[in-house]
Amino acid sequence: MIWPSLYTRLAVWLTCILMLVGLLYVTLISHIQKQDARTVDQQLNRNLAASLVAERNLIEENRLNEAALKRAFMYFMNINPSIEIYLLDVEGRILSYSADPGKVKRKRVSLGPIRTFLKGGEFPILGDDPRDPSAQKVFSVTPIPNASQPEGYLYVILRGEQFDSVEMMARDKQRLSLGLWVVAISLGAGLLVGLAGMYLITRRLTRLSRSVRSFRANDFSYSVPLVVEQNRRDEIGQLSEAFEEMSKRIQDQLQQLQAQDEKRRELIANVSHDLRTPLAAMHSYLETLSIKEKDLTPAERLEYLQQALKNSHRLLQLVEELFELARLDNLDQLPDMEPFSIRELAHDVVQQYQHLAERKHIHLQIVTQGDDMLVRGHIGLLQRVLENLIANAIRYTDRGEVTIRLSSHADRVEVSVEDTGRGIEEAAIPHIFDRFYRADNAHRGEGRHSGLGLAIVKRILDLHDVPIHVSSRIDAGSTFRFFLGCAVQ
Repeated sequence: MIWPSLYTRLAVWLTCILMLVGLLYVTLISHIQKQDARTVDQQLNRNLAASLVAERNLIEENRLNEAALKRAFMYFMNINPSIEIYLLDVEGRILSYSADPGKVKRKRVSLGPIRTFLKGGEFPILGDDPRDPSAQKVFSVTPIPNASQPEGYLYVILRGEQFDSVEMMARDKQRLSLGLWVVAISLGAGLLVGLAGMYLITRRLTRLSRSVRSFRANDFSYSVPLVVEQNRRDEIGQLSEAFEEMSKRIQDQLQQLQAQDEKRRELIANVSHDLRTPLAAMHSYLETLSIKEKDLTPAERLEYLQQALKNSHRLLQLVEELFELARLDNLDQLPDMEPFSIRELAHDVVQQYQHLAERKHIHLQIVTQGDDMLVRGHIGLLQRVLENLIANAIRYTDRGEVTIRLSSHADRVEVSVEDTGRGIEEAAIPHIFDRFYRADNAHRGEGRHSGLGLAIVKRILDLHDVPIHVSSRIDAGSTFRFFLGCAVQ
């Protein structure tokens, strides 16, 4: 089923509304015309009843001439069938009338409208229609024999039954013709203007709908630019901007998902490679010990065992770092944030690596500037940051210096780890915090490493909402620097 477009439905609704307006207009005009005709008719014939009494000599010697009244009834039934004449007593009862027997349905008429008429009330004044108990019509009335001593009333309906039937036919035809013309003209003009206005509105919605369909048809693979006209900040313009922003965000999220998927594939490949290498080496040494146990000297057996233990240690270290990184990835915020002395923490970490530095003839030292070294953070994770940075600096430094520099500022403490090692190529600096990334000079370091140390550093500092800055020169050394907020005492 093909659902009609918004423009089509709006056009149908507009057409129906205009037709209803035209019908109401015709009905209102008809009612107004009818009221105007009653007013004019009653105004022109207000003295008709009095004229009948005078012209037809209905009063003789101050009494009603009933013979003359009957002749008047017969005369006006033939000459002017549009009027109906009734003789009423002072209480409104119908005594005689100019009508065929059985036509009159009322026995009396209300005297209220008659009194209003005689007092000169505002026209039109409607009185009871003796031929229709539910209808009221304009009339003319005069007291008989006179106003000072009324014995009854001559009550003249100006628009009688025959007049109504003839008028109804003519009016229906006229009203139908007028109504059709009014509706046609109103509908035509209003429809043209309305359709033009709706086209201008729905054109922008149609363009937006086309963009959405295009966006969906292309698997949401590109954002859809929508140009919003100047000074068109209405709901449609806001909707267009919201959709454009949404399409860009969806595209960015898809790109991020694709990038994360690529990183996941790369991570799996790197993890598989890094796990396979020490496992293969350890398996090889243990297999050799098993096969050639009797042929090996004690020194060779010891060497093979040491190599197997070394690879086992590498494997254990890699697994621990993977678990640590996974645990950090599952954290949205850090628990157990507390104030502590960064100077004391730095001294403890340096003490751990002093023996390794001396073995490589590296001068490992701490330089502090300022007294207040109390910061706020997760002491265990920040210890891991210093351990990884110092271990990384020692790994790529030969017979040089590694300096941990602490500088106290107004509201924060600068922590930097500097070395005089081989440095990092400028092109590699943006990638050194990626997982399993190793720079081109990584093979020159002391042994193999997992490539997760700096990734762990970056994740921990991200949880502290602290950026890390790197500067380096080839064969001159590298500096890793970050700032920690001072604890409020």
